[in-house]
Amino acid sequence: MGKNNRHWHKKPQRPGTDYKPPYSEDVLNMSVEGLNLSAETLEILQKGGINTVGNIVSRRKNEMYKVQNFNKKRLFEVVNAISPLGVDFRPDENGVEKKEEAPRQNDNNPRGNERREGDKRADDRRKDVRGDRAQDKPLGDRRQERRDDMKKGAPTEERRQARDDRRDDRRDDRRDKQGDRQQNGNKGGKQNNAVDFSKIFPREKLVHSPRIEPEKDIYTKFQRAGKWGFKDQNGKEVIPPIYTEALAFKEDMAAVEMNGLFGYINRENVLVIPYKYDTAGSFSEGWANVTLGEKCGYVDKTGREMVPFIYDAATPFTGEGYGRVKKDGRWGNIRKDGEVSWQ
Repeated sequence: MGKNNRHWHKKPQRPGTDYKPPYSEDVLNMSVEGLNLSAETLEILQKGGINTVGNIVSRRKNEMYKVQNFNKKRLFEVVNAISPLGVDFRPDENGVEKKEEAPRQNDNNPRGNERREGDKRADDRRKDVRGDRAQDKPLGDRRQERRDDMKKGAPTEERRQARDDRRDDRRDDRRDKQGDRQQNGNKGGKQNNAVDFSKIFPREKLVHSPRIEPEKDIYTKFQRAGKWGFKDQNGKEVIPPIYTEALAFKEDMAAVEMNGLFGYINRENVLVIPYKYDTAGSFSEGWANVTLGEKCGYVDKTGREMVPFIYDAATPFTGEGYGRVKKDGRWGNIRKDGEVSWQ
């Protein structure tokens, strides 16, 4: 029999279980379907096993790229969707691990080979030193042995290694003493005069934006041959699948994508607002958040610009008379009179 030529895709690695996002269970258990994401991004997340907000914030940003077909544009969309909830991705660890590259073999460079042999011998001596430490050999004895070797006329390379080891020992001593002070606290030592500023300047309790539950519309999206359309409650096709992307109907309007730009159609599949926006959100309270270039604003159901395109990010209105906008790294609540309450 011939070989099986099917290609298998590796499933994305799950984030470690040692990290628990510091957010409420209500937010963590919120379905990604309530984040007002595009249908394609939502499908990519769900295929990658990401079904809740908790699945998102348990990952670091760079770990999202392990999800198949997830790219930088999708990441930007997810960041804008979860930011109003007051949550963020798992923070990166301090420091960056550097990958050690194996030394290249070059038979034509004997001096380089000699240098690598010297490095190998130095590594062996470090292992011997660590073995001495594991046997609880006094630090003073180890130092005295090195001094004796120096007096006997040890090779230059060994003297250099002994000097490096002494420097490492001093560094280890300082770390041990610092660890003892932290462990003992104020016992038998100086008083700890550190001030707990959290008690002097308490932070206000984080208030999350109200959760927007997805509403079931009389029209549901479906996909055929990579294009999107709509069916009614009986499964009858009412809008043919001709759109590259489509959002669910909200307030009898739906954002659809054609040739890389978004516009809005009504239930009769009539284009009410032309294709001109780079991204678009669903209508809420008569307004929709849209993006032109790198800036966001709001339009009404006629396409009239209600809020200028001056914000770095924007979300749909919450149903309580305000939406969320971001500018210069700050989030605030914007009302329909254009006034923003910055946080």
